[in-house]
Order: sequence, then structure tokens, then C-alpha cells
Amino acid sequence: MGARTPAAVARIVAWLILLTAAVFLAEGLVLWLRHRPSLGLVCLAAVGLLAFAVTFSRTVYDVVARSGARDRHVPDVAICTSVAFALLLLLGGAWGALPSLAACAAVVSLSARRSVWAATGILLGMVLSGLLLGMPTDLVVDVVVRSVVTVVVVGALGLLPSFAREIHDNRAELARLAVVEERLRFARDLHDVLGHGLSVVGMKMEVALLLLRNDPDRARTEIEQALAVSRGSVSDLRSLVRGYRQPSLESELEGVRSVLRSAGIACRTDQVPPDVPQPLQDAAGWVVREGVTNVLRHSAATECRIKLRVDDGRLLVEVANDEARPNDASDGNGLRGLRERLTDIGGELTAGPDGSGGFRLLAHAPLQHTAFGPAARDRTAHERTAQRGPA
Repeated sequence: MGARTPAAVARIVAWLILLTAAVFLAEGLVLWLRHRPSLGLVCLAAVGLLAFAVTFSRTVYDVVARSGARDRHVPDVAICTSVAFALLLLLGGAWGALPSLAACAAVVSLSARRSVWAATGILLGMVLSGLLLGMPTDLVVDVVVRSVVTVVVVGALGLLPSFAREIHDNRAELARLAVVEERLRFARDLHDVLGHGLSVVGMKMEVALLLLRNDPDRARTEIEQALAVSRGSVSDLRSLVRGYRQPSLESELEGVRSVLRSAGIACRTDQVPPDVPQPLQDAAGWVVREGVTNVLRHSAATECRIKLRVDDGRLLVEVANDEARPNDASDGNGLRGLRERLTDIGGELTAGPDGSGGFRLLAHAPLQHTAFGPAARDRTAHERTAQRGPA
């Protein structure tokens, strides 16, 4: 269930509770029919079972599967309880499971305090009903103990949807925080690259402006120095945008492992192959980061596998998860940006379902000639078009 959406978990839990109730009702009906009751009693039992089944199902499905408000189904719980005790007292001990099911409906649909009082009252009513029907004491105790276990189990099942929603919300929050952290990191790097350089350029231009009339040569020197600083800042900015100031690929892998584990997703990663050029490591780091971001934001994964290997002079990076959703297959801005980065270094990117219910992001690029650039990319595209021939 951990890999499913909260709504799917809620529906599964609701149907599991309803199936349990159906088994209890079927068992009681079979035991009662063995005594060959009259037609009138059969009709009475049918009407009672129908009323019980309708109110019980409506209560459980609305609260558990649809996240309905608690305490909204107090009349339905009252009808379930009344019908359960009426059938038990009128038709005999074969219907002893009905009050326990009414207690289950109370536990999953009422607030904490009301559910405790309602379940306790119903269980005490079961004891009194058993004594009134002349049931042996040990049998009454056995029925009550079984009922308590049933109520506790069903009550625990009723809490699963809220836990699933909380886990889902926490994972979404982790993904959002990861994006915020990346923006803050980029903002810090941008400040480090441009802040000092622009301050120096501004100061030197002010000095040059003051010296322009009295000392033109020194003003010229200040302007030349400001120009050199501005060129250096532009170069640093280009390096930042291209990812040359990224952390190492190994530290990137360690970071995504920590984020995935915090989100409850098991993560397995390979070691970084030796002798991989730094520009290629930077591109691989972008692939890993984008792939893990998609796992956190667009999948219901419980396991993520990151593979790194060198094959035939090319570095292959694969990010795969075990639970894809239909919208995982669509290309977003992140994947388009990755394709552009990889094309600049002669690489390629493929993304899509892996055929077993998961999603795979696969990138590969040559270890050599990793600085293609836009001109080479255009030339490569032209050569491929020429090889294919005219349309």
C-alpha cells in the first residue's frame, strides 16, 4: 500500500472492512438458517440485514474511503446498533457478530471520545444480551473477547488512510523543500560570483570618473581594471550557468540518497567510475538531480536505483523507480533542459516506462570530446539530416 496514492489506500481499507463485515454477516446467516426458521422470521431477518448493511456500508465508505467528517453518521450508527441488538435478541445467538460490527462502525465514524463510549456501551450490551439469552458464561466471554479484537483491528485499519495522506503530504513537502534548497544554493552561488565583481567594477568606475579630468592616465588604468573584473565576472557567471561550479558527482549522489531516504524511498547507487571528466560529471549530476526530483514529485515510488557505468567509451547514467504514474511519461521543462545539456556534450537522453510498472531515465555521453557547443550540435544535426537524404 505504501506505493499507492492516499485515495487508493483509503478505498482499499474501506473495501477490506466491508468484506470483513460481509463474511461476519454470511457466517451468522448460515448458522441461523441451519435451525430452519419460519418464513416470517426469514423476512424479518432479511429486512434487518438490509437496513444494517445499507447503514453500515454508507458509514464506513463515506468516512474511510471519501474522508468524510466524523460524527456525521451518528444516526446511521444508531440504526446499526438498534438493528444488531434487535436481531440478536429476537433471532438468537447466531447473530452475535452484529453488535461487534456496529461497534466497528462507531469506532471508524465517530470522534475519539464518542467512539470509546459507544464501543464500550455496545460491548456491555453484548454481555447483557448473552446473559438474557441464557448463553454460558464462558461463551459470552469468548464472544466479547473476539469482538474486542475485531473492533481494535478495524479501528486500526480506519487510521491507515490518514497516515497515508500524512506520508504523501510529507513527501510532497520534502520535494518542495528540495526545490527551495536548490534555488537558495543557486542564489548563493550567483551572489558569490557577481556580488564582489560588480562592487569592484562600480568602485573603480567611480574613481575613474573622479580622476577623469585631473589624471586621465590613472583614470584609464582604473577603467581597464574594471573591464578586466567585469570580464572575469561574466566568465564565472557562464561557468555557474553551465554547471561547472556544481559539487562533485559523488557528493550529489550522497545528497539524493539522503533526500530519498527521508522521503521513505529506498535508494541504491553505484560508485562513480574513475577518470570521468569534470564536465561530464557535472552533466551526470544534473541527470541524477532531475531524475530524483521527478521521483519525488511525480511518482509513488518505494525504491530508486541509480546506475553509473562506463561502456564502450561512454558514461551511462540511469535513474529508475519502481512505481510510475501516467503523467511520468510526459516531457517537462526539466527533461528538455537535460536533453539540451547532453546534446552540447554529444550525449542523448531517453525517458519513459520500463515495462514493469516503473519509470526509467537513461542518459549517455562520450568520455572524450565533451565540449561540443551549439555550433557542433547544429553541424551534427545537419550531418544526420544529410545521411537520411531528402524527405
